[in-house]
Amino acid sequence: MPSKTATNGDSASLKKRKREPKDDSAQAQQKKHRRKTEQEKADALNGEGANQTSHTDDTSLQPINGHSGLPGVSSQSQWKVQPPMGGRMLNIDPIFSPDEKFLIITYNTSIQVFSTESSLPIRRIPIPLTETDSENATTPAHIVATSLSKTQGAYIWVACSDGRIWNINWRLGTGSDTPFTITSSNLVDMSVDAIDLPNSKIDVLLVLQNTTPTSAQIVAHTRESLLEGKGEGLLLHSFDQSPQMLRFAASGRLIVAAAKTALHIGYFKASKVASIDTLKFDFHSFDLPDIISCLDVHPVLKDKKLIRADVVVGCARGAIYLYNDVLSGIAERTLQPTKLHWHRRAVHSVKLSRDGNYLISGGAETVLVLWQIDAGRTETLPHLSATIENITISPRGASYAVHLDDNSTMVLSTAEMKPTMYVSGIQSLVLEETPSKESLVRRVWRSADEISAPVVATSNPRNPSQMFLCVGNGQQATQGAGTTVSAPLVQVFDLASFQGVSKHAIARTSSTEANITRDGQPIMEPTATSLSFSKDGKWLASIDEWQPPERDTAAFLTGSKTVAEAARQRKEIYLKFWEVHEDNSLELVTRVNEAHHTDLPQAIFDVASDPVSSRFATIGNDGVVRFWSTQYRIRDGLAVKGHDGEPLRSWHCSRAVTLPVREKQEDLVEETRKVFRSGAVAYSEDGSILFAAYRVSTEGLVVAIDTQTGTIRDVISSIIRGEVRSIQSMGSCLILLSEDIAVYDTVSDELLYSYKLKDTSLAAKRLTQLAVNHQSRTFALAAPIPHPRQDKLKKGARSELTVFSLDDQEPQLVQQFPHLITSVLAAPGSSGFVVVDSAAQIWAVTDAVEQPLILKPMDHMTMDDTVETQPVQDALVLQDEEVSDEEMEDADPMEVDDDDHAAVVAQQHVVQAFNVAPTFALAPLDGSFSQLAAMWCAKPTSSE
Repeated sequence: MPSKTATNGDSASLKKRKREPKDDSAQAQQKKHRRKTEQEKADALNGEGANQTSHTDDTSLQPINGHSGLPGVSSQSQWKVQPPMGGRMLNIDPIFSPDEKFLIITYNTSIQVFSTESSLPIRRIPIPLTETDSENATTPAHIVATSLSKTQGAYIWVACSDGRIWNINWRLGTGSDTPFTITSSNLVDMSVDAIDLPNSKIDVLLVLQNTTPTSAQIVAHTRESLLEGKGEGLLLHSFDQSPQMLRFAASGRLIVAAAKTALHIGYFKASKVASIDTLKFDFHSFDLPDIISCLDVHPVLKDKKLIRADVVVGCARGAIYLYNDVLSGIAERTLQPTKLHWHRRAVHSVKLSRDGNYLISGGAETVLVLWQIDAGRTETLPHLSATIENITISPRGASYAVHLDDNSTMVLSTAEMKPTMYVSGIQSLVLEETPSKESLVRRVWRSADEISAPVVATSNPRNPSQMFLCVGNGQQATQGAGTTVSAPLVQVFDLASFQGVSKHAIARTSSTEANITRDGQPIMEPTATSLSFSKDGKWLASIDEWQPPERDTAAFLTGSKTVAEAARQRKEIYLKFWEVHEDNSLELVTRVNEAHHTDLPQAIFDVASDPVSSRFATIGNDGVVRFWSTQYRIRDGLAVKGHDGEPLRSWHCSRAVTLPVREKQEDLVEETRKVFRSGAVAYSEDGSILFAAYRVSTEGLVVAIDTQTGTIRDVISSIIRGEVRSIQSMGSCLILLSEDIAVYDTVSDELLYSYKLKDTSLAAKRLTQLAVNHQSRTFALAAPIPHPRQDKLKKGARSELTVFSLDDQEPQLVQQFPHLITSVLAAPGSSGFVVVDSAAQIWAVTDAVEQPLILKPMDHMTMDDTVETQPVQDALVLQDEEVSDEEMEDADPMEVDDDDHAAVVAQQHVVQAFNVAPTFALAPLDGSFSQLAAMWCAKPTSSE
């Protein structure tokens, strides 16, 4: 751990205070002397152990007085970071278990198993990707493919881009700690199929790997060769093109590899395979008129011989090419595809049905398209919640698993196209490991490739296990164009069931439109910038902003205005008050247009909630603090009542307080002058004082306002350095985050201690966040770690979390995270904190005393004991033994027995079952989970 030295109020690195301390009593002097003694002891200890704990290159904080490093973790308080939960679903096809009772979803750091009957998580298998990651690596290791074993249904193969391959038992959760390693360190894709040998049937793994940026190889591996350490494998084919994807099918007789604009098809002509070393494929290649974005193969076998193979290709400009019977076409040296074109942009996924009569495709239009090949007709399922990334057809053809861009997956019945299962994770903006398929074609705009602002998040006081996060309509809609981010929705995420509960449009949104202008530019949606709940959780205050892109402001130019000034003049800023109902639905009660306004719309920096009453306060760019309270709606002298007979309320500004440091009005509205302002507000714990921190140009101050009278009780200067990012109140202390993190005691009128953040980019400063836990009297600071080679917060960037206590200037915890921290907030009803990172994972940071009561991670959850005790080979039969090829061809994919689809368990029932304590104070879930699983998985008794 780094070392640190704290400072008091007369530090030379801080500006000189403008007034002397007010409290000169003997008690205050004793308190000051005690802190000085403790400071001397801390300095002595830091001097002895600095060499052992200093990591000056990695930390994001520096003491004010110039000493390098931070202290080690205090020995008086032990903190622990729990294993992460959740994550980002990768653009890899979900996998049905052979009996279709489970769905296996690949996340960026784990493999997770869900029940298709109840949508409940069954198991989380972490994948240790960071073992071979380098801090200076430009492309961190990531999972590229997951495939179900064709010989053992309880196993899956997982391939990593750095050449590691895992063979994992997804029922038992074993195998993730013993990967195999192949010689290639740049894997692109992997496909698995079973090959019949004279005495056995084994899995053969084909990997597509880059040898140079413009050349690739297809290499075969078996479990036996991997166990023997033969990492080089058997080379089957190589080509001088950039590889895209790989498919291995027809009992190991057909290989289809996609390059950028070409297909490579390999066919194994021999009737039998004597050994793996004798595998030899005849490859043929042909060009396509467009860039390939997705691929699927439908082989037809008869007597274990390949008699026909259809290939369908989705392209980056929306076209789909269907090649019927490619084997005959290759023999005749002519391939004439059928072109299908419905999608406007890239086709993200396309699949052929089990009988080959239907196509299913999806993309950025959020529409699932079903093509009847022979009839030439299409059916659509429109208005899904986000871009369709992956489609998987179940082994019996009775269901489709659809993975969406908003970090969710649903299972649809093919008979009624209704969802029978839904899984949703954190839907905030993340840093993707691989670029979107939309980037295959150059467009007039580029999507955001960095995170420049925190994810707005808060917890519901009425239901502490629920987080409210500001999100967009999927990653592509959220990223927008350039550095602009759209986040018009609020996702309600329940930490107890670890599922997304609902989403609400809190700002203007166009999620059902094309979201593209006539000239190909994306339509920008508003962004919610602040959320705050009232004390009782019945009211929610939100702020959202929208500004037209500079490309659209030319029509508003007048006189000497610049494009940026015209865009600012058209800026929309709304303060909204919502009534929160018991079912988490939001009802808009009051919308205030430009709550802080001069001659131009002024930004609202912050909104704070009164801890003792249903009141809010805001601070704006105009240097005014406004208090907001409710009043009854009056019509003709009578109170207006709702359907339930209760009087209706609306919100209004009850008081406005002008801060003493403020520029003249003519300077405020002068368009040519660039004045940088920032501010934040916080109530004291008893609600009697509102602290407002405000900075304009080079002057900043903290103002204490009496909430009852609106009078200014105190003005504190010289503790703000740089942009004001947050202010929090705890007891008699203020915690202020600007370019420093400073703790100021308002009673003794002294600066207790402070740290300076390292000089970083503007985006890194904006992503620095502060959270306060009043129960444990601690606060947490999350800050990006400066990168030596880049200023932007892109892939590979990391953050550091530091936990402080008011009673001890030594940090309680200094912990580095492998990803950027996008949001941090206090865990309700607990002494710890909740952290959300740029990989859509949630971390619990708790005191060791609460460890036995913390929610148990899914890593330790097991399946039903009745399934666990059965032998794996008996419990899971192979797919090709379950349904023969002839039966699969004769089956109608649109006809499904109703008994195959059990009723979906309502999400609120799951929440109610687990909502017996705060989220991070729950007892172990083994017992309750087994009871719930037994109750919901039981078949209903039929009545005669």
